Amino acid sequence: MADSLLEQLKATVGRELVFQAPDETGRAAFRQYALAVGDFNPLYSDREQAAAHGLRDVMAPPTLVCDTWQYVDSDMDERGDLLGRGSFRELAGLRAGNEYEFFQPIHPDDVLTARWLVKDVYERTGRSGTLIFQVIEATFHNQRGELLARNTETLFYREEAPE
Repeated sequence: MADSLLEQLKATVGRELVFQAPDETGRAAFRQYALAVGDFNPLYSDREQAAAHGLRDVMAPPTLVCDTWQYVDSDMDERGDLLGRGSFRELAGLRAGNEYEFFQPIHPDDVLTARWLVKDVYERTGRSGTLIFQVIEATFHNQRGELLARNTETLFYREEAPE
């Protein structure tokens, strides 16, 4: 008999994936992301403004590292998801929430490393039935090993009724 969804997800606790970006993040990525999210802060595109605020160069919009795949060198699958994420994407969960922490700016010459770690799996029953939650912590470091950001993402899944 196949493992239940809860058992499959519990088996992911403690698993970690590490991604090393193939190159620097770059100014173009900052500019494009800022335009996409409608945030026109000059610190993302104007070197003089960045220097006037004590930065060594322009900086990335904070959520760029958490919401894009700047650090993955991979192709996409038929779902439009990135390959190479292994057991983290075998099951299709929906996002239940994110908790972001930002520690220092990301600059164009930074080469990112992302570490994804499954921290917890639990279930809750409510009016709509039972949901299973998976908590994944992603930490982002630069080429010097400095912590840049942390994204704690919670996904939820619904066990399908047996046929």
